[in-house]
This record gives sequence, C-alpha cells and structure tokens, in this order.
Amino acid sequence: MKNQIIVSIAAIPFALGTLFAGTTAANAAALIGEFQFAGMGVAEFTQDELNFNPNPSSLFLSSFTTTGSFEQFAGISTTIHGPIQFDTLLEPNNTFIDFGGGNKFSLEEASIGEVIQSGKNVSLDIILEGIFESAEGDESQGAGNITLQFNDTTASAVSQQLEDGEKLMAQFSGALFSETEKVPEPTTTVGLLIVGALASFVLRQTKQH
Repeated sequence: MKNQIIVSIAAIPFALGTLFAGTTAANAAALIGEFQFAGMGVAEFTQDELNFNPNPSSLFLSSFTTTGSFEQFAGISTTIHGPIQFDTLLEPNNTFIDFGGGNKFSLEEASIGEVIQSGKNVSLDIILEGIFESAEGDESQGAGNITLQFNDTTASAVSQQLEDGEKLMAQFSGALFSETEKVPEPTTTVGLLIVGALASFVLRQTKQH
C-alpha cells in the first residue's frame, strides 16, 4: 500500500507539469504586448457610429512604442475597418484591425469617452474592448482607445455638435494592449480539479498509514 501511495505522489507533479505545459503551449502563440498607431485616413463619427474615410484605412504602428508579439507588425501594412456602432454588443469575429496573415483584432464593444479641453484644442477618446487572434487561432483579451483631435474649438462645442446629430471628422491615433492572463480552458480546469482531488486523497491515505 505504501508503495502505491509513493507512486501516486510521484505522479502528481508529473500530471501538474503536463497540464501546465499544455496551457503554456496553448498561450504561446497568442498576441501579447502593446502598440500605438497613427491613422492614415480620417475618422468620421456621430454619437451613434464611427467610420473611416477611406474604409478600410491604413494604420502605421510606431516601432518605438510597440512591444511583444506586435513588433512584427511595425512598419508593414495594417488596416482598420468600419463602421462600428457605439454601446452595442458587436457581432463576434468581426475584423476591426487586420494585421495580415490571419492576425486580427475583433471588436466586442466601443463607447464614446469624455470630451476633453486641452488649451485651444479638444480631444475625444473612443474606448475599445475586444479579442486579439493570432494566425494560429490563439486568443487574448485586448483593450485600448482611439483618440480624435480637434483644433481651435471647445469641448462644449464638440459635445453640442454630437448631441445635434452632426457628423464630425477628425484625424485619429490610438493605442491598444493585450492582457497576458487568460482564463484556463474548461478541460484544463477539470484536469486541475482532478489532480487536486487525487492529491487530497493521497495525503489522507498517507496520514492513515
């Protein structure tokens, strides 16, 4: 019996290692890091919708502020697609930013942030949340913003134009990042529970003998 217990205890680290190794391998190809970008076109938007002119528009990823997996996309053709509706759960697997080769950012939700006065200029953020997907199909949670810039105006004037339903146009830039932590896959979670139960059983048996 003691030999069986010893064998079981020895198997636990191996089982845990196998499970965690599988989890690490699954996340290894996910897009992780951050980047800032400048839009090559113009953003067109109302209080309900954001679009780009032309659509899609090209993005330039700054090589100085790009980290992790996104370094491979700095300086190459990247596109952003519209239109998108604000405060609405968007269709899954839509391609909002296309990095090429099957790498993309799908937008889940977008909302208008605060209109901010800065000297004689105004900035307005579009808050973004979504999913990065790599060419291998691995996913990571992403978030960030698009910043719209207006020269020689006031925050109250821009806010009023939006409330009146006007379409505004502005140059745009932005920043996005991908979180490194992911919720374990269901199979991994079940596996960890099984190993935990096994460890508890073996410890009880050890105490009894």
